[in-house]
Amino acid sequence: MVKKSLGGILAALRREAGYTQPQVSEILRGEGVEIRTAGISKWEKGLTQPNATQFLTLCRIYGVIDVMGTFMDCPGPVEALNAEGRRLVSDYIRVLAASGLYAEKPKEREPRLLPLYSLAASAGTGQFLDGEDYELTEVGSQTPAEADFGVRIAGDSMEPDIRDGQTVWVRRSETLANGRIGIFSLDGQGFCKKLVQRQDGVFLISINPEYPPMRITPERDLRVFGEVLI
Repeated sequence: MVKKSLGGILAALRREAGYTQPQVSEILRGEGVEIRTAGISKWEKGLTQPNATQFLTLCRIYGVIDVMGTFMDCPGPVEALNAEGRRLVSDYIRVLAASGLYAEKPKEREPRLLPLYSLAASAGTGQFLDGEDYELTEVGSQTPAEADFGVRIAGDSMEPDIRDGQTVWVRRSETLANGRIGIFSLDGQGFCKKLVQRQDGVFLISINPEYPPMRITPERDLRVFGEVLI
């Protein structure tokens, strides 16, 4: 049950914080909450109520720590304190957070199992990449979150960017933007190449200049497996 009107509490909090209604309107606007002074007046008179975003932003502006204790008949740990006591609690919280000793540790992302294909997508001559010939490999936070599978690269045509024997991680996709590196099947063989569309045609390009571009013509069977994320 509400202790007293929401508007009355908001008005009291504003005055306690030392703000005028126009100042609160300006602060809210800086927080991305558009509300005119007349709107704040209506809140405090009980004619309207702030939505959830507006309410929580007001609580932050007014330094409300114990929301339930402030607005409801649910006393919290600071409910018995006066304004100075609540200010001291707020200051102490900031000191503890700034120390870094008591900050909540971020939860480590649980390890994922991703398919790692044992048939190399050749960065040189090309080998077929498809089917179920893979092993599930546990990966950690160093692996891109968007990755769907990995491929061991064979050959030096993508060096120095991608080394012979390196594992690359791939986001599965049937299309690829111009200039992106991907895993492809061309005429039944697997390749790791850069897709380049020019005025003279579409090509699979190697990073190593010793390898000539591979032109994609209508009669060739090209399939995109995904984009290389490294």
